[in-house]
Amino acid sequence: PQRPKTTLYFHDGVRYIDYVIAYEQGDEGKSEDGKVEELRRKYEENLKEKGLQIEHEPKEESQDQKTCFVKVHVPWEILLRNAERMKMKMPLKEEKVEEQKKGSSGMCSCFGSIYRKMVSPCLLNSEGVEEREEPDYYTSEFVRDKMDFFDIKDEKTFFTNSQRSRIAYRLMSETRFGTKRIDIGINNLIGEGGYLAAFPLHEGKHKSSESKIPANANLRRLLYWEWARWGRWYKFQPLDLIRLYLGDKVAIYFAWLGFYTEALFYPTFVGFIVFIYSIIACLYNHSQEVCDETYPTYAGNLTMCPLCDEDCSYWKLKTSCLASRITYVFDNEATIFFAVFMSMWATMFLEFWKRRQFQLSYEWDLVDYDEERDLIRPEYEAQVTRERLNPITGDMEPYLSTKDKYTRTCFSLVTVFFWILVIIAAVFAIIVYRLAISAIFAVSIDLSSLGAIGTFATPAMLTTITASLLSLIVIMLLNKVYEKVALWLTELELPRTQTEFEDRFTFKMFCFQFVNFYSYLFYIAFFKSTITGSPGNYNYLFGEWRWEECDAGGCMYELSIQLIIIMFGKQLWNNIVELVLPWAQTKYRQWKSQKVSAEMKDNEYTRWEQDYDLNQFKEMDLFYEYLEMVIQFGFVTLFVAAFPLAPVLALINNIIEIRLDANKFICELRRPLAHKCSDIGAWYYLLEFIGNLAVVTNAFTIAITSEAIPKLVYYYVYSLEIYPESTYGYVNNSMSYFNTSDFDLRSVPNNRDPFGEGNVTVCRYPGYLSPPNANPPYAFTTQYWHNIAGKLAFIIVVEHVVFLLKRLLDYLIPDRPRKLRDKIRREHFLVQNMMFKAETDKLRQQFSRKIILHRWP
Repeated sequence: PQRPKTTLYFHDGVRYIDYVIAYEQGDEGKSEDGKVEELRRKYEENLKEKGLQIEHEPKEESQDQKTCFVKVHVPWEILLRNAERMKMKMPLKEEKVEEQKKGSSGMCSCFGSIYRKMVSPCLLNSEGVEEREEPDYYTSEFVRDKMDFFDIKDEKTFFTNSQRSRIAYRLMSETRFGTKRIDIGINNLIGEGGYLAAFPLHEGKHKSSESKIPANANLRRLLYWEWARWGRWYKFQPLDLIRLYLGDKVAIYFAWLGFYTEALFYPTFVGFIVFIYSIIACLYNHSQEVCDETYPTYAGNLTMCPLCDEDCSYWKLKTSCLASRITYVFDNEATIFFAVFMSMWATMFLEFWKRRQFQLSYEWDLVDYDEERDLIRPEYEAQVTRERLNPITGDMEPYLSTKDKYTRTCFSLVTVFFWILVIIAAVFAIIVYRLAISAIFAVSIDLSSLGAIGTFATPAMLTTITASLLSLIVIMLLNKVYEKVALWLTELELPRTQTEFEDRFTFKMFCFQFVNFYSYLFYIAFFKSTITGSPGNYNYLFGEWRWEECDAGGCMYELSIQLIIIMFGKQLWNNIVELVLPWAQTKYRQWKSQKVSAEMKDNEYTRWEQDYDLNQFKEMDLFYEYLEMVIQFGFVTLFVAAFPLAPVLALINNIIEIRLDANKFICELRRPLAHKCSDIGAWYYLLEFIGNLAVVTNAFTIAITSEAIPKLVYYYVYSLEIYPESTYGYVNNSMSYFNTSDFDLRSVPNNRDPFGEGNVTVCRYPGYLSPPNANPPYAFTTQYWHNIAGKLAFIIVVEHVVFLLKRLLDYLIPDRPRKLRDKIRREHFLVQNMMFKAETDKLRQQFSRKIILHRWP
């Protein structure tokens, strides 16, 4: 009889499949295949010696007629032995954890009721979710001699499928297949070509034709229905079920991503209010001076100095009307408040995440989790020839000398520095492009002939947009290059364990990504406005190209556009790749497998072959998910003063990202091994670094790039007598005078009469320099030094105040809630008492039995 194609058991229908290994059987005449086949035979024999049971599925039974499968089952006794060896925490049967619910009243009760009503649509309302969640038992490290104390109701359900697969993988990783030192473990054998893949099975299909989720649905289908479907985008995540099915390491990632997404609601709300305020306020501020030449201060009719040498001519300030209004939307008094708010938000987010992380560790029995001993990486064992005695284990282990370590590390650091210079060179190339294209646009575009479009398609605006798009393309291309470079360098350093490998790879990739994504933003924010020079004293690149100037309204709008394009473009591209690529790869493999056996209707498309046709889950897959979110966190915090809607884009992206990743794990990837993990590791420290750096970057952005400080100085010191304590007249005041006869020969424009009013004799430019008839001419004015003093004072005061508030929040918000700490200590006490009482009762029963037997005659 035909077996069900979704079966998760051996042929006998009793033994559960804990792991599956796949390989393609070659021709018998090939010596290489014979050698590999011998390695497989030895490996499988050694698996049996360890007590594992295996069952073969020949290639004739597969869809593609070439892939063989080995099914692995771990018997009960082997599970018990290794659960004790791995110190697995298992549930005790004496008592369940009872939550003591205290009644609340008054204002707290009122707010709690309001909050519950607000979030009620987001709650999971499926009965299947509650039924499948693990009950809250007291747990203890499993000991075979004390099996009677544990809640063993059924041998088939005492160990979860994830725990069974962990034990199976541990044994498969410790099984030898040859005589060499590195001939051990399933991963090494896959590297030798003995097998193609090894993976635990999914629990059946994730989709069905039913309109509702059945009560007895498998965990994969339940997670798809309640979590991975797009229709559940507004629902909370079933973290306990995710952990039960995919393991702690994957669950802690989704817990962090969900917490980060929820935290983004606060800056999204505040940022949206700031944005609306800025749009309304821009209609009643100094940007009107730029847009209207009949305004009382007549700033719109100012004749501005040329933006480039020779080919560019004089222009009216009113042509930058749109740029001025865009600048004010992202550069006003509200952005100062929002920048400080975001610095506080970043601190609050990280502090409360530590509390949430500790709470999850408690709920998932990871508080006292001791990292399992990292196995030595196969690449390390293969390349390191020296050995030394491990004083702890007493075993001979491969050893890399200190000299070799320093040599490899130094070479790696030098190479990292070289490639960072390559990134800077790419940024430099984009700057050169801007210098060239801005002159071309200035000459070739006739704004008067474009009509209404000309108000938007100014040379400065077109230059900014095209350069930003080019920067995005270069960034995405360099990402692929640097990923390979970072991987090569990390392999070159020969990290001893997988944890050490991931930490070193994380450092390199973060350095590359940080410079790659943020370097051009740093240039616009902090350097562009300071290196251009002034008319008659321009600075030139290589003595040939004049450095590009900021718009009359400053560099803030250009920084905003650059940030919008890179952030939105990066997130859009990543989501498309994550959605389309895995789906296309899976469909292609399924089509390829079923095409071969289209005429062989006797062969079922079995569960193990369906999973084999899915994409492989790699150990570094979660690394790239974290990296993507950490870079996004940088966009949200580092330059938020230039774009208050950054949290809005991040929130929308993350809502999509959660469902994309959920769909990928449930539908497109093989089931990952359920690794243990109690925190997000090194990523927390990178997030903390970005949060601290954000205080500095936002303070400098407001002081250097923004016009906020010069406006305040003008408002309180230099405002016009007819408009006391207002910013009216600020634009005119911020423009210096230049006598066109003082131009260098190469800076004199070819067209000296662009308006048909005679040659221009005086032009204006942004800056605080004395007029040409002053003594000395073109020197910094008193107002310039007042602005410098104001900017320095702002930076010092804001940084110190914000850092002080951050430290205060860090001190006031404990990483571990006191009630939870007390609860953990009480549970430890209760478990010890329970174990002592159970042991005492057992000894008493044994003693009474001996007395009865003694009295029997």
